[in-house]
Amino acid sequence: MSVDQPDPGNRQALVTVRIFIIAGLALIVSAVAAIWFAMPAPGTSHVLVSPSGNASIDLSEQCTPMGCQRITIADIAQPDGTHRRSGCLPQRAETTPLFTTVSARWSAAEDSVTVDFTPAAGQPGTMTIVLADCILPAGQ
Repeated sequence: MSVDQPDPGNRQALVTVRIFIIAGLALIVSAVAAIWFAMPAPGTSHVLVSPSGNASIDLSEQCTPMGCQRITIADIAQPDGTHRRSGCLPQRAETTPLFTTVSARWSAAEDSVTVDFTPAAGQPGTMTIVLADCILPAGQ
């Protein structure tokens, strides 16, 4: 007695093209979602310009569950029309976001600025930035 073997050309594939496409799309969507959620939440950035427009301070803050990183960049117009950008030493060490809202009070000579800030949670605060203390190299 012989057993009939099915013709190999007539076998159904275990993975159809439709399942392959759906699995591929699901893999791509999950990879994009993983990358999206791995990115840190957007931080804050406030540019505070002096009344004359010759100086400005850029306060940037990026907070993660591990703490906050703050960067302050001073931009000062030079007599030849160029701008000198330099980093300022860290002003605050708090590990929670501070710069939800900020306002600036520039000195008469525009060589320092007092920043009033209000965090999302907690008490408002004040800090003074002296532009002469901004001596760290900054990107152009």
